[in-house]
Amino acid sequence: MRGVVVCPHPEAVEAGRRILQEGGNAVDAAIATAFAQGIADPIMTSVGGNGTMQVYHAESGQHLVIDFYGKAPLRATPEMWQDKVIRRLRADMWELQGHVNQVGHLAVTVPGTVKALYEASRRFGKLPWSELLQPAIALAEEGFIVPQELAETMSRPGADGHAGVAEIMRSNPAAKKVFTRDGEPMQVGERFRMRDYAQTLRTIAAGGPDTIYGGGEIGRAIVKDFAKHGGLITDEDLSAYNLDIYEPLRGQYRSYEVCGNRPPGSGAQIIETLNILEGFDMAGLGFGTPEYAYVMAMAQRAGFADRERYLGDPAFLDVPVDLLTSKERAAEWRKRIEAGEIFDVEGLLPPESKETTTVSAMDGDGNAINITHTLGSPCSGVVVEGLGFLFNNSMHIFYPYPGHPNSIAPGKSRTTGMSPTIVLRDGQPVMVTGAPGAVKILTGNLNALVNHIDYGMTAVEAVSAPRIHSEGLWVDVEARLYYGVAKELERRGLRLAKSVKSHDGFFALVHAVTRDPASGRLSGGADPRGRGGWAEVRA
Repeated sequence: MRGVVVCPHPEAVEAGRRILQEGGNAVDAAIATAFAQGIADPIMTSVGGNGTMQVYHAESGQHLVIDFYGKAPLRATPEMWQDKVIRRLRADMWELQGHVNQVGHLAVTVPGTVKALYEASRRFGKLPWSELLQPAIALAEEGFIVPQELAETMSRPGADGHAGVAEIMRSNPAAKKVFTRDGEPMQVGERFRMRDYAQTLRTIAAGGPDTIYGGGEIGRAIVKDFAKHGGLITDEDLSAYNLDIYEPLRGQYRSYEVCGNRPPGSGAQIIETLNILEGFDMAGLGFGTPEYAYVMAMAQRAGFADRERYLGDPAFLDVPVDLLTSKERAAEWRKRIEAGEIFDVEGLLPPESKETTTVSAMDGDGNAINITHTLGSPCSGVVVEGLGFLFNNSMHIFYPYPGHPNSIAPGKSRTTGMSPTIVLRDGQPVMVTGAPGAVKILTGNLNALVNHIDYGMTAVEAVSAPRIHSEGLWVDVEARLYYGVAKELERRGLRLAKSVKSHDGFFALVHAVTRDPASGRLSGGADPRGRGGWAEVRA
């Protein structure tokens, strides 16, 4: 098999299929798909976004994480919003007066997407950079029929301290022109085109990241627009933007090596939680039993307790990664779980946003990649006239008071649940996984890993099986699992929140590819909680 690519958007996965058919490798296919996702679901990602990726390159043996998180502008300060706080929405989100941290130019962090995708292409791709953008350009120019899920997202009203999507799109004249019809959200069945964005992508295809970060025409347009509208991003912010490239964190789970990203991402938390679970006979407990559910919930909660205490940008504070990923730390938590201790963590209040997306790919040569990228929650609503794409609102994740590990600082990256993960066996990739869904990204990836390793599930089964998430006072249980575990978990002192759906996107849309070590067969799994798909291209 030449390769497999999976993502939450059928329109975008076709970009990956086309690139594989043209002789590209998994890295090429994932990059092409990532660009196309900015059209297929334009409030999830764009060249105004940010994220993180993990790549295993078989030919060179290089195995790297490339973080391209949004960075606070150089003129941002820790105190800039402390007098605007209305309330805390959850552990990592706050409601401020006028939604200034969610909507408008002040909400935007310096984006890194184009720089990261170019770097991955330069290092690991087979096809020319310009070819990788052609499927996205065609999709933006020709358009596609709006599906129900996109129409529902664009019509979503404000609630629980969050601005509504339709309201956000009307807040900026350029956004209103592209993403509404005379101020009304796009409707199911209409054709949606992004012709300005198509031209922007042509410019990027020809000039690469210098068109944004090297004083090129897109960067100049961004700086001019932000200065006009009171934003903080300047040409200095764009020219100073750097990627963080490093070898992944590595943890051992049974006979597998689990590789993740480091803080401010959530790979360390996945490794910590797996270390806790490793001390339990998960296969012996049986999938979906009350004992399984209790152990899974409490191990997750332990990881979130350490997250709240320690997680931040390691360029600005000392994050004790070695402690968090140690077997000794896991043993301490496991002892408390086995003793029946119920430890609560301040956590989620309203439902979380899912405005992030992901793409996973593997190929027959042994390459593996996941890109998880985002515009935030859901986006800032900022569109620069003539460029045609939305910018992120990742400033909203920062702590609005000084003195916290996640407080604002110039050039700082906010914390994130994004956690692209590659699993190795005997040094070779056997699974790659990623998801959208805020901090439920990491528990979605965690569940899929355990499902595959401990329960022998296929890629489709691993991403489809009913899920548990526990970050705070409650244990969220998907409806398909709830009735079998509820009484026992409540008897043990846990408070449960039953999902309203049997397949609930609230639990993150996990997309994975697996490889059978014996046969080399690749298999893709698109989460049925969304509308994703996968493309298999055979040699």
